[in-house]
Amino acid sequence: PRSRYALALRWWAAGSVCASGAALLNVSQGLVAPQWALVVGNPLMAVGVGLLIDGTHRLTGHPPRRWWWALPALCLVGTSLWWGVWYPDLASRVVVFTVVVVWLMAGLGLALQPLRQRGVGVGLAFVAIAALLLSVMMVVRAVWAWQGLIQPVYALGTPFNMVLYLVGSMAFVAIQTGLLLVHQLLVIEDLRLEAERDPLTGVLNRHALASRLPLSVAGWALVAVDVDHFKQVNDQHGHAAGDRVLAFVGEVLRRHLREGDLAVRMGGEEFAVLLQGMHTSAAQAVAERLRNDLERLAAQRTGLPITASLGVALATPGTDFAALWRQADGALYRAKTQGRNRVECASAPEGTP
Repeated sequence: PRSRYALALRWWAAGSVCASGAALLNVSQGLVAPQWALVVGNPLMAVGVGLLIDGTHRLTGHPPRRWWWALPALCLVGTSLWWGVWYPDLASRVVVFTVVVVWLMAGLGLALQPLRQRGVGVGLAFVAIAALLLSVMMVVRAVWAWQGLIQPVYALGTPFNMVLYLVGSMAFVAIQTGLLLVHQLLVIEDLRLEAERDPLTGVLNRHALASRLPLSVAGWALVAVDVDHFKQVNDQHGHAAGDRVLAFVGEVLRRHLREGDLAVRMGGEEFAVLLQGMHTSAAQAVAERLRNDLERLAAQRTGLPITASLGVALATPGTDFAALWRQADGALYRAKTQGRNRVECASAPEGTP
């Protein structure tokens, strides 16, 4: 992710430079030749926004869609030559430029869509409001241009042109600010997730468990998982082999999680799986599937015949996590003493399923 973030920043920076250069050329109409102000300036604006879109695609891990902005840029080259140099027609030129701007703003919005669930709403709001404001302003300008009610850009003294350039400049700054805010929020979120995850197994660490636990664990089931004879793995095959085993266990546990379930490395070769809203028999079935997958896939994934013992406990009203863990750990100990590679359930209080 970090490399994607750095790449996105580079593309955004390039896009901002292009768009700023395009704006300078555009306001220079009447001072420089139309070939520069229009034929270079207008397409350069499309390229600048296009690079913002490409950078956003890279941020989300999606392939860039250069055709999304390359075709409009080429269209602006043609229309700027035709209606800007050869057969000047302000209204037609403005309408085409407006369509391109609205198209590019929509492209930027679509590129940001995958980030809606990442907790970066403030940054997305910056970009969305600015893009919408700019699009609306451009549409109003196109309508007025078609009715012959606006002056060329170089007539900056006209009130509408002054408002247009003020809004356009502020909108583009807001879009850049929003993109940078999205970037920073994503970096912060990734750092938080890294701090909560055990780097070897990919499951939560014990420190993160406290912040993820609900106020009451009533109705939750806890599966305690312990790798059988793990010390022998380290002693006979080395710690690198032990790390492979632990990473494999974490992978299996994560694959069996539903939305809202938690998997935690409690320490060493001990893990806890918290299952939300599950009664004892269903939790026991999940534990059995975990045990079976660990035994069945271990040789293929780690090169070693690995098994695990599991203990299951169900939280009742008034039970906190520490008490629930003790119950599951007691069931796990019973599984160890009865031959390992098995699932045992803690005795359920009377009246529970």
